Amino acid sequence: MRRRPDTELIVLARRGSADAVGVLFDRYWTFAWRSAYAVTADRALADDAAQEAIERAFGSLHRFDETRPFGPWLKRIVINRAIDHLRRRRLEVVHDEETTFHAWSLGDTPDDELRLLAVSDAVAGLGAAKRIVVVLHYWLDLPLEEIAGVLGLPVGTVASRLARAKAELRDVLEEQRVV
Repeated sequence: MRRRPDTELIVLARRGSADAVGVLFDRYWTFAWRSAYAVTADRALADDAAQEAIERAFGSLHRFDETRPFGPWLKRIVINRAIDHLRRRRLEVVHDEETTFHAWSLGDTPDDELRLLAVSDAVAGLGAAKRIVVVLHYWLDLPLEEIAGVLGLPVGTVASRLARAKAELRDVLEEQRVV
């Protein structure tokens, strides 16, 4: 069952196969959690958002178009849930050991690792509005138009926040002599 493509698993899950649902869950849980954590920078919020997104996605498999890839569809649901959680809590990231966001993959050399950690910490230090735009655009590969739609903002506002965040990150990283 584990080697079956997503499309087959989705068809089986729609028919009530708990095994197919389990395989899809195992295949996508880490992806969902990491996406949620990238947006929230908070483990508890990421847990809740990813769990709710998985439940919502699996409950909506009847609406999923199996001619399209499952991962991007799920990612959109996860991002929306994570943003909803942030809106509810009106969370500002506290920059400490527990909430500091670190890169998921380290570089080839110790210098690369230090740069990745510095960039991750700098992004975590941004205000929530700027951090979300940076994460959605650069780490989750969403275009500005899609970010605007997800956040309910004009594209110009998203572009402006992204430009300001980049300038702030550049200043912080230059100060730390990382760039």
